[in-house]
Amino acid sequence: MPDGIASAHADDLALFQDLRRGDHAAAALVMRRHNRTLWRIARGILGDDGEAEEAVQDAYLRAFTSLDAFRGESSLGTWLARIAINEALRRAQRRRATVDLDELADSL
Repeated sequence: MPDGIASAHADDLALFQDLRRGDHAAAALVMRRHNRTLWRIARGILGDDGEAEEAVQDAYLRAFTSLDAFRGESSLGTWLARIAINEALRRAQRRRATVDLDELADSL
């Protein structure tokens, strides 16, 4: 691993350990570091700013309550991005599954 990547990975692992200990400052730092990227990912999938914000919030909630699922094989940012992608896709799927009956009646 190049030095910069190794250093970032070590920093991620230290930050993750702080998260596991319940360090609120570590959680705030994680959100500051990754918020913009996660929001852009969710916005790209959902096409809506508000939905993207909610998806990112739910992704953080899911991540912070599932810290035992992080194995450290990828960076913390990659793990969070995957969670945000899954949350955004879940929301997009729910949105597609809902059909407005008035729209359906108008199209018939």
